[in-house]
Order: sequence, then C-alpha cells, then structure tokens
Amino acid sequence: MRNLLSPEGPLMSLLTKIAYSAYLNVLWFICCLPIVTAGASTTALYTVMLKRVKNEEGYIAKGFLKAFKENFKQSTIMWIIFLLISIVFVVDFASIKLMSDKIGGILQILFLFMGALLAAWMVYAFALQARFVNTVKNTLKNAMILVFAKLPFTVLIVLLTVGPVLVTFLTVRTLVIGVMVWFFAGVSLVAWLNSYLLRFVFKKLEEGGEQESQKEEIS
Repeated sequence: MRNLLSPEGPLMSLLTKIAYSAYLNVLWFICCLPIVTAGASTTALYTVMLKRVKNEEGYIAKGFLKAFKENFKQSTIMWIIFLLISIVFVVDFASIKLMSDKIGGILQILFLFMGALLAAWMVYAFALQARFVNTVKNTLKNAMILVFAKLPFTVLIVLLTVGPVLVTFLTVRTLVIGVMVWFFAGVSLVAWLNSYLLRFVFKKLEEGGEQESQKEEIS
C-alpha cells in the first residue's frame, strides 16, 4: 500500500498524468476561445504531448505557451484553410442529404470517407507543425502524403479522433456527459493517444531528415 501511494508509485503517476492532461485540456480550450487561434492552440497541444510520449517532459504551461506563440502564424494559416474546406464540406454534405435517390446515398458515403480523410489530414498537419520546421505548403503536402503512406496509422487516428465525437452525439445523455468530458480531459486525451501513434509515424522522418529540421526541445 505504501508503494502504491508513494510519489513515485503507479497510482500517483497515473493521477499526475490525469491532472496534467486536464490542465492541458483547459489551456487548449482557453487559447481556442477566439476560434481563429484554434490552430495554434492545437499545435501547442501536440507539441507538449509529442514530448510527453517521448519522455521529453518540461514545464507544461511554459512549453504550451511558447509553442503557441512560435507556431501562431503558420498554424493560423493552416487552420483558416482547414476551416474553409470544412465549411464547404458541411454545406455540400447537407445538400447531398436532401437527395432521396440512390445516388444521394452513395455520395453521402463518399463524403463521410472524405471527412475522415480531412480529420486525419488535420491531425497530421498540426502534429507536423508541432514537431518540425517547414513551410505551410510543405507541411500540408507532407501531411497529405502521410494520410495515404501511413494508412494503418491513419485509420487508427480517425477512429481515435472521430469515433469519440460520434459517440458524443448518439443521445442527449451522451451529449451532456460528452461535453463535460471534452471540456475537462477529452481533447488532451485524444491528442495523447494520437501522439503515441504519431511517435512511430515521425520516427523515420526524424531519422531520415525528410523535413527541413526538427524543432528545438522546449525546457
């Protein structure tokens, strides 16, 4: 029991990680409040999470805010691009749902598939921005390449990212519970799980130097 409750024990380690995740989640939400800053906030979240899964931990708030500031311009540009694409996608999907024939059903399935690819593209893009120095154009291009080149990881990332969102909207009860979970820990938990997958995806890039350069560690 003493070992279990000791500061270095498994229970305290788990509780510490949960507390850190909740802290990051709140930071992410606060920095997303103007909406236009959501891209920079997401990049900052992945900056910290990618370091945590590699045991390169530093000060959470300091690391998050530093990454937010350093990546603000490029992340915001990418976020606006993704936001515009998403708006067009939602409008087109809503129009297709009005179709009652067989073609409408086929198009809905096609658009759902495209939506899954868009979600994965966004995750790869912001994670690449968090980990590597590159231009917006190259980051988006490399993210799209990874979507198809790392298809097994892409499928898992889509399941981890989109799956919980779909579950949230199943019923009124899941929506109420989901809103609370997403606010206190949901986003950081998804980013944490995705970061474990991205760690393996980025391993060859870090070793082979396919990106321009790896970002300096945040202490």
